[in-house]
Amino acid sequence: MHSSPRPPTAKNFKVQGVLDRILLKRLRFRSQNTGGVVMGKFLAIGMVACSLALVACGKNCTQSKIVTVDMAKVYNKYARAERSKEQFQEAVEKAQGEMRAMLDEGVKMAKELQELREKMDNPSLSETARTKFRKQADEVTEEIRKKEVEVNSFRQQTDRELMERREKLVTKHIEEIRTAAKSVAERRKVDLVLNTSGIEVIHAKSSMDITKDVIEEVNKGK
Repeated sequence: MHSSPRPPTAKNFKVQGVLDRILLKRLRFRSQNTGGVVMGKFLAIGMVACSLALVACGKNCTQSKIVTVDMAKVYNKYARAERSKEQFQEAVEKAQGEMRAMLDEGVKMAKELQELREKMDNPSLSETARTKFRKQADEVTEEIRKKEVEVNSFRQQTDRELMERREKLVTKHIEEIRTAAKSVAERRKVDLVLNTSGIEVIHAKSSMDITKDVIEEVNKGK
């Protein structure tokens, strides 16, 4: 006859609490590491765009007007992107608060279960009282298992939603910045714009840099 698995105790939930604090730190890191995502996107876009542009330009490059822009720097100084980052951080902190509340409920139930087990182990307890405590312990055990499922489901869903939200925000703001850069380029009658945060630029004259103009353009009316 196999004995049923021992339900989670307060100690189990203490360990789980440590793991979840690590998760919360990971979520916080993700929210603050948006710059890495931005740089990655700029690098991929910049490398492909530059390669295609240089191939298309060919011999005419010597007669073309080329300028540079640091897209990552523009992003960091983009007011709308900064507001989005703050709102995203608020969403992360809200999720962390909800997670902590669920974990606190779990710890409370685990302690309750531990107390019931201690009462059941009392040798002077009558069989009627023991049966009563055993029934209560079974009910609390079931509630703990439901709470574990709830915590795991919340963790997975929140992690997925936050990642999707961050990706959409970054993509949206990059497109807005590219539009602003295009507007500046057309105004200055530029033939080619190189992103210095997405390709390796060995040397470029400061007069070629339109980063400041793009920052002003993208923040107009923001």
